[in-house]
Amino acid sequence: MYKNPSFRTPFDFIMEKTSDNQTERTPLLLITAAIEQGGRTMASLLRKGPLLGITGSAQIRNVQGEGVQTLDQIGQETFLGLFRRSRAVLSVLSEEAEMPEVLPCDEKTSLLVAMDPLDGSSNISVNAPIGSIFSIFRPPAPSSSSPEGLFLNASSPLLSAYLLYSVSTSLVLAFSGETRVFTLDPDTGEFLGDGSPWRFPDKGKIYSTNEAYLPRWEKPLQDYLSWIKKERNPSMILRYIGALVGDFHRNLLKGGIYLYPAEAGEKTSGKLRLLYEACPMAHIARNAGGIATDGKQDILTIVPRSVHQRVPLIVGSVDLVREFQERTGHPLSGL
Repeated sequence: MYKNPSFRTPFDFIMEKTSDNQTERTPLLLITAAIEQGGRTMASLLRKGPLLGITGSAQIRNVQGEGVQTLDQIGQETFLGLFRRSRAVLSVLSEEAEMPEVLPCDEKTSLLVAMDPLDGSSNISVNAPIGSIFSIFRPPAPSSSSPEGLFLNASSPLLSAYLLYSVSTSLVLAFSGETRVFTLDPDTGEFLGDGSPWRFPDKGKIYSTNEAYLPRWEKPLQDYLSWIKKERNPSMILRYIGALVGDFHRNLLKGGIYLYPAEAGEKTSGKLRLLYEACPMAHIARNAGGIATDGKQDILTIVPRSVHQRVPLIVGSVDLVREFQERTGHPLSGL
């Protein structure tokens, strides 16, 4: 099959961005290669899931109290096994495990990985888009004595990524100030992109949220949505898939804002997990010229209190997020 010679791979991207600082090049290449292989494996299994009988519930609940799908477990085992074999990962934090797991590693510059191995798994049975999300962190120095402490004391992500399984399989990487989009070629097994950084389009018109939750929101949030629907000019359109990766990806490519605010009086202060959902999406957005907040502050400035901490998430184009913050009474400075 003809391959456009201008296509670039994730390997090319990492090599290019580590040309002046090669200390972390090897572990980043190994971890990215593991994510790519996991994406190939999961994309194949998802295409054949109904035929293999693996699209149903696993009849258990995870540490979050949520129902686990069989493919959630497969995703966990797939990526964890690949990170273990890479010997470049010191510890893995996952939505599907109560505690981070420490892995055997060879690299002196081994890194931390936080992941949601299968985001939006409730969409599996209806053949809707789903994804996998990853944040890669440097371990704190000096290293903590506990696995949880490694993640609670880590700095902002070094690299973030997600895989989107849909009509095609996409890999989005954010690293060293750029976000790039790659597509899996099913004939060669390579993830290929045009080598250019992706930016949120200006003046996006999409908002993504579950309007069924509107009565549960604080009044400023209700007023904002009412204004969006009745008064804003030019008008915006609602598009909502119900899987974070799918909704974020559409808005990244077309321009928009994703809204998952806290409910009024909500004890958990949101639903999405900070370290392996909100944080990687915030990092990808930042590298693509966007921003993410919890409704009051930049997601990337939040210091986690627990490894499975939940937060609200507002993410998208800077102009749309700034507009949201101003109309809900929490304008952001420095934007």
